[in-house]
Amino acid sequence: MVDAKRWYFRERPTGKVDAGTFDYRDEILAAPSDGEFLLKTLYLSLDATNRVWISDWDMYMEPVHIGEPMRGFVFGEVIASRNPLFPVGAYAAGLHSWSSHIVTDSTNFDIFPALDGIDLATAFAVLSVAGPTAHIGLFHIGELKAGDTVVVSGAAGAVGTLVGQIARLAGARVIGIAGGPKKCAMLRDSFGFDAAIDYRTEDVCQRLGQLCPDGIDLCFENVGGAILDASLANMKDFGRVVICGLIASYNSSEPVPGPYMFRNLIMRRLTVRGFVVLDHQELMPAAISDLTTWLREGKLRMLLHMVEGLESAPEALNLLYSGGNIGKLLVKL
Repeated sequence: MVDAKRWYFRERPTGKVDAGTFDYRDEILAAPSDGEFLLKTLYLSLDATNRVWISDWDMYMEPVHIGEPMRGFVFGEVIASRNPLFPVGAYAAGLHSWSSHIVTDSTNFDIFPALDGIDLATAFAVLSVAGPTAHIGLFHIGELKAGDTVVVSGAAGAVGTLVGQIARLAGARVIGIAGGPKKCAMLRDSFGFDAAIDYRTEDVCQRLGQLCPDGIDLCFENVGGAILDASLANMKDFGRVVICGLIASYNSSEPVPGPYMFRNLIMRRLTVRGFVVLDHQELMPAAISDLTTWLREGKLRMLLHMVEGLESAPEALNLLYSGGNIGKLLVKL
């Protein structure tokens, strides 16, 4: 038996996650049964969709119900096993719960590849969720082509920074939208974006018009609201809009207006497609193969925003909706 810590969903928030949203509990986990293994969690991924999972929205998967463990993507080390596919000492990643230790079978888990010279946190940050989301969203959903002009919002987050780098590797021109001069300078200087727009101090619609005089081929949207409107106003005829996230609406207790430029779906004959990476398991091996190669070759970078301690997870989650994180937000256990 193992002493474990775990967060449980207690009360649906009306805005930000707060002290009443979750309960932090001590638990005793039984030893693994046949086909199971015991995972010691090393890193917990915090993702914008975590807030959606505890909402009352009609969504793409079953929500987390009140009284259930909070759901999240985790990475850890197998420390006891009765499953030959997950031997002791192996690293594994999957979708489970905000827990210090997990007893589970192989459902929703995979052995994590060892990447020489790349630390585990960086590998997990790129390969588990953010990297496949960027790769599949660009190539499969957005039909990225060399020479495209790509605009990505939420560009300083984990998915956004990878979208920019991957699009550049494919021969596209990339413009990022982020909040603050520090983030915008980082996009240009550290991640190779061709340009960056500070939505806090600049007129995003006007700047996109200046930077994209011939229009935007591909919009990779992570924010929604007025930011999405600005891109829709500047799309090229037959442009593509990939809806990956709508962070602007996740914490709002009222409907978020827009897009007001909805008419451009007709005027510019746009293709707009929402997607969830979990729907595309068949594309994962190819995406992870490319991402692994680029990581090993030093062609992809990932900044880690690390928060210490599982007890810090609820408060840290709010950083994703305030723009308080740069790069991938992880909790280190």
